[in-house]
Amino acid sequence: MSQVTKEAKEEIRSRFPKFEEATKAFFAKELAPAKYKGTSGKFGCYGERGANSVMLRLRFSGGAIEKPQMEFLSDVLDRYQIKLAHFTTGEALQLHHLNEEEVLKLYQECFDHGIYCVGAGSDNPRNVTASPLHGVAQGEYFDMTPYIKAAANFIISIIPRLNLPRKYKVSFSSGLDNEGHATFKDLGFVARPDHTFDVYAGGGFGLNGSRFGILIDEGVDPLDISNYILGYARDVYMKYGDYEHRGQNRSRFILNKLGDDAFRTAVREAAAKARAEGHSLVIEEEKPLTKSGADDTVLEDVRIGKQKQEGLYYVEYKPLGGTPDIKTFKALLDALIPMEGTEIRLNADETAYIINLTADEARKVAALTKDDTATTPFEHSVSCIGATVCQQGLRDSHGTFVHIAKVLKEKGVDSHFLPKCHFSGCPSNCTVQQLGSLGLRGASKKVNDKMEAAFNIYAGGSYAFGKEAISDVLGVITIKSLPDFFLALNDTLLKANQPFDEWYPEHKEDFIDLVNKFE
Repeated sequence: MSQVTKEAKEEIRSRFPKFEEATKAFFAKELAPAKYKGTSGKFGCYGERGANSVMLRLRFSGGAIEKPQMEFLSDVLDRYQIKLAHFTTGEALQLHHLNEEEVLKLYQECFDHGIYCVGAGSDNPRNVTASPLHGVAQGEYFDMTPYIKAAANFIISIIPRLNLPRKYKVSFSSGLDNEGHATFKDLGFVARPDHTFDVYAGGGFGLNGSRFGILIDEGVDPLDISNYILGYARDVYMKYGDYEHRGQNRSRFILNKLGDDAFRTAVREAAAKARAEGHSLVIEEEKPLTKSGADDTVLEDVRIGKQKQEGLYYVEYKPLGGTPDIKTFKALLDALIPMEGTEIRLNADETAYIINLTADEARKVAALTKDDTATTPFEHSVSCIGATVCQQGLRDSHGTFVHIAKVLKEKGVDSHFLPKCHFSGCPSNCTVQQLGSLGLRGASKKVNDKMEAAFNIYAGGSYAFGKEAISDVLGVITIKSLPDFFLALNDTLLKANQPFDEWYPEHKEDFIDLVNKFE
C-alpha cells in the first residue's frame, strides 16, 4: 500500500503545539468549549459535556484494526484506565473521559504507532469507511483491501495541503452491500465484477437537506481513485464550497447548486486535472495470509459466518449502542493477539467483526463476547454516544436506546419482530436516522405549555442498493413515552406475526396512528 508521506508526517507532527496550547487553555477554563472545538477537532479531539474531560478519536482505515494496533490498544486500555470506548459510525474508535495530560500523551503515542487522530474531526478528510468484510466476504467481486489502505494513506498525506469548507467523507462499498455508505458520502467507490469501481459524489445527510450522491463515472481503474479523491477535494469542494455559511457548505449543496450535469462535469474535470499531474495510487504488495482451517459446525452459532478462505470464519460482536464493556474489549484484544492473521473490522452500524479465525478460535471469540453483544434486531440498533457525553448532543440517544432495550428484556416480551433502529441525539445526524427502517432524532415537544425531551420518529428509510429511500418525520414522542410506544409496536407486530420491515409498507397509516397515540 502507499504510505503516508514523510513530508505529511513531519507537517502533522509540527502542528501538535497548536493542539497542546488549546488543550491546556481548555482545561484551565481559559478557552470556551466551542472555541476549543475549532482547534481540537482538527486533531480528532472534542471536549465532553461539562468541559472537564475530552475524547480522542482514532481512525482505522476501512475500520480495520490490525495486530500491532490491537497490541497498542490493549496496553492503552490498561495504562490509561479507559472507562468508556465507542465504535463510531465513521468506523473509528473513540476513547472517552480523558484529562489534559492523558489526551496530549495519547495523541502522540497514537501518531508514533501509525494511528492517526489528525483529521478525525473538524473540516478535514475523515476516516475512510468501507464494507466491513472486504477481503473475506463470500461472493465479493474482488478484494478492495489494498485500495482502501492506499487511499486512506493518500488522504492523510494530502491533509496538510487542503483547506476544506467542511468535513470530507470518502467510502468504499463492496457492490454486494452498501455498508460502506458509498452512495451517500461526499465521494464513494462501489466495486464492480470487472475489478473496477463506479464513482459516486455529492451525497450527504443533515438538518438542511439530505440526498444520495449521483453516479459520476463507471468502470474506473482502482489505481485512478486517488485522482478523484484529490481532484474532488481541491477543485470541486474547495472551489465551490461555501466558506461563509456553515450550514450550506457540504457537498450536497454544491450538487444542488450546480445541477447533476454541471456537477458531474466538474468532478470529471477535477479528476482529469489531478491525473495530468501524474497522481496515481501506489499499491505495495502485502504478505498474503496463509492461514487455513477445516470446515466445521460453528455456523450453528448465528454470530459466526464463513469466509471465502477455506476453513476460516468471522464472528460478529455488537455491544449495545457500540459501547463495549471495557473488560470484555480488553479480553478480546488479548485473546486475538496470539492468533495468526486476525483483525477487528468496525462497521458503520457500530458492529465489530473479528475475521480470519479457525473454527476453534471462532468458538472461543464467540464465547468471550456472548454476554456483551446484541441478540435481536432491535439490540443491533445504531446510536451515537448521546448528550450525556457529547457537548453537541441534544438528547441522550445512547441512554434512551439502552433503557428501552432493558425494559423489553425485563418485561420478558418476544421482541424479535422489532427492527434495527437508528438513534441520533441531535440534528448532526450521526446515525443517518432517515435511512433506518425506523429512526429517531433528538428533539423537544411542548406538553402542557412545557417543553419536554423527545425524539422525532422516522420510518421506511433504506440505503440498500436499488431500494434507496429517505424518510420524513412522522411524529414526535417524549422520551418518557418511548418505552410504552415500543411495547405497543411490538405487540402489534406479534399479533400480525410479521417483522417490522415486512409489516410497515402495507400498514403505514396504522403506524402513524400508533405514533399519534403516544404524541
